[in-house]
Amino acid sequence: MIQAIKHRHSVRTFEKKDLSIEDQKTIRKIVSEVEKETGPFGHTVRLYFLLNKDAHNPEAKKVGMYGYVKHVPAFVTGSTKKSFEGLVDFGFIFEKLILELSKRGFGTLWLSGDFENEDLENFARKGDVVPVLAPVGYPAYKRSLRERFLRMKQEASDRKTFDQLFFDQSFDTPLTKENRSHRFYNVLELVQLAPSALNKQPWRILVKEDALHLYLDRTENLPKQPNDIEVVNMGIALRHMAIGLDDESYTYEIKRLDEAPRHASWEYIATIKIG
Repeated sequence: MIQAIKHRHSVRTFEKKDLSIEDQKTIRKIVSEVEKETGPFGHTVRLYFLLNKDAHNPEAKKVGMYGYVKHVPAFVTGSTKKSFEGLVDFGFIFEKLILELSKRGFGTLWLSGDFENEDLENFARKGDVVPVLAPVGYPAYKRSLRERFLRMKQEASDRKTFDQLFFDQSFDTPLTKENRSHRFYNVLELVQLAPSALNKQPWRILVKEDALHLYLDRTENLPKQPNDIEVVNMGIALRHMAIGLDDESYTYEIKRLDEAPRHASWEYIATIKIG
């Protein structure tokens, strides 16, 4: 899973062909297995695999709020309770689905927004919301001009640095890339690579003794959405933390602590307590 995190990239243009029957079965099996998971706050997520009826439209199509996609043969998506804990758990579980698909060579893309799809309305449990829709298919060998432009634009706004994201023992002591001997360096590096809405990386982590405290630093002027995508981002960060800790054989528990340090402007999300 570590390699999937390090090598995955967003795909907006797919090969102009349907998924094979065998690959459809593979994706359905992955969806079924991941759906058995429970998030850190105890919620399950309903996951769906949907073939795209409009797959062969020659024009790129806008989906959700963050961009155009082309030749999409299918989508994976899911529904969850519209609550803080439900959205965190959604991000945690759905990121595992995305990484499992990436491990097998499928291209994917996180898209958030308000989706109009009768199938989603039929599948979702009453009271649930659909925060994300992710295209899935075979990545095109050559990126479209639009995708190259978007990739260049994204690369121009580099990911946040270690010292902007991670802190050691106090909020006044940032960690840097030079702190490679830090016991949680590899775990934090995986969080730095996590996907987020508009690549804003709103997570902040304070390492204090045997705990990693996760916070949300809200993005200013983020486009308004029906669901709180930045809370979903927190679930993605927790998943990457968990993968890193599992890889290094740590035992841990994810919980919300009344005694966790509070920051003046960041929202406290959860704590990973090392056992």
